[in-house]
Amino acid sequence: MLLDSFEWVIIPAGLFWMGTDLEVDKVAAAADWAKQVELPQHEVYLPSYQISRFTVTNAQWTQFLAHTNYPWADRDKLWEHGLLKGQENHPITWVTWHDAVAFCSWAGVRLPTEAEWEKAARGIDKRLYPWGNHAPTSQLANYGKQVGNTTAVDTYPQGKSYYGLFDMAGNTWEWTSTIWGTDTHNPEFSYPYQADDGRENMDNSDILRVVRSGGWKYTPDLIRCAYRDWNKPHFRGSGLSFRVVAL
Repeated sequence: MLLDSFEWVIIPAGLFWMGTDLEVDKVAAAADWAKQVELPQHEVYLPSYQISRFTVTNAQWTQFLAHTNYPWADRDKLWEHGLLKGQENHPITWVTWHDAVAFCSWAGVRLPTEAEWEKAARGIDKRLYPWGNHAPTSQLANYGKQVGNTTAVDTYPQGKSYYGLFDMAGNTWEWTSTIWGTDTHNPEFSYPYQADDGRENMDNSDILRVVRSGGWKYTPDLIRCAYRDWNKPHFRGSGLSFRVVAL
């Protein structure tokens, strides 16, 4: 797959604020989960990188399947008669972390770290949501079962992030490369984020991985930029997708 199949956004090198300030984010302040996994807010330096403006689409996934004969577990269940017309520009869903890694290997890209994901979502001004600090609305994101399914990846231009990425809140959860650990209640690697402390080890195929963004089914408190959660690498679901970073 050619890299120009993705629309790239360049995220410049520099510091950004990762995590939550409970004095500012009152939604997080009311949630025990946020207090447990999003603190402390801290500065992280990242070198420049390129990340896809959109999540990987059904059309891109179709190319992957056609060129690789990858044994995708949900091919027959979901696409028995081919991809549904009109769904080409929706995010691919029902993909495991392993499926996402296989796609990345084929396409010559990789999954974002959770720090790369969060900087792309919120920029450098500590904003609470991709579009700013005001609460979500149906014009900004797909959440809370308002639509009842995924939407095309370019549906919410008003909800674009600081750097112009789409669907960094809602529509689908997104896989990252980052390890959560083995305890579903406590991340093995807490904050501050350090990329070189083992949390970006790609070799453990069974350990929980961090997911970001929330999804079309979920309440607005879960689609904040700093919200982080986990999923099993073998799990697949109707609201779980991924975007990619250039090597």
